[in-house]
Amino acid sequence: MKKNRILLYVEFIAVYGFYLFINIIPLGLALKLGRILGIIFYKIDKRHAKNTINNLTIAFPNKKKEELNDTCINFYKNIGMVFVEIFRLNRYNKKNIDSFVDSDFDAFKGIYKKHGILLLTAHFGNWELLAKTFGLKGYPGSVLARPLDNPYIEKILYGLRTNFGNKVIYNRENAVKSIMSALNKNEIVGFLPDENASKRIGVFVDFFGVKACTMPGMANIVAKTKAPVIPAFIVRVKDGNFKKHKLIIGEPLEITYTGDRKTDMMNILKMFNETIENIIKNYPEQWFWIHNRWKTRPDPEK
Repeated sequence: MKKNRILLYVEFIAVYGFYLFINIIPLGLALKLGRILGIIFYKIDKRHAKNTINNLTIAFPNKKKEELNDTCINFYKNIGMVFVEIFRLNRYNKKNIDSFVDSDFDAFKGIYKKHGILLLTAHFGNWELLAKTFGLKGYPGSVLARPLDNPYIEKILYGLRTNFGNKVIYNRENAVKSIMSALNKNEIVGFLPDENASKRIGVFVDFFGVKACTMPGMANIVAKTKAPVIPAFIVRVKDGNFKKHKLIIGEPLEITYTGDRKTDMMNILKMFNETIENIIKNYPEQWFWIHNRWKTRPDPEK
């Protein structure tokens, strides 16, 4: 059910007030507040906390309950810090970005602007800071995203996302046209294929050994265009003050094309999931476990 305009505006006022406040206080204090907010959310929202533990159990069935609980709590602390950092995205600029994000674009320079590039990432680490870093370092692109339900808050987020050359492609009917246009101009398009899809449009591909309904759109585009797919993730460095991140840019995925579009699409989706799964295994507290990745289930076999 849609919220009325008054409620939407009240939400906006609250969020905008928080946005102003979080940009006044020092970063260290803001991150501490983020960790506190994460734990408060963990304590009061039992449904999502239970969902997070269930998802961790699916992904890591051999881990002990205590270890899963620790990962769950650390996840909530991390997502709280991501939340406040997103509101402070305008504080990162060309002069200070290297103080907050370690990055190396040497391998990326060789193909930038020579081809359209599809950047594979996930709701992992501070994915918004990842996009901002690309823009600040001279590699702006477009990011595929779903607009927020509140258009007033979406306007804030849109401004934070686009103030250094990045663009947003919304998941609407013209998304494929916009993606193809960007690729034809040898631009970067970032996408995050780690969310559950409906059975109507998704296909089932293993993720942590369990069938996960996955959006096939980007894999179809890769199968059609054979554009290079480069994995990129941002990781929060455990340095004691939580301010530092590291950008990890991988080599282009080695995709073997069979000539059959459907077979290629399924193979590409499998590579997407395996790539995301591998980074999560190394930094399990930094993926967005609240999202129910395995919500849609296959039909029972007859």
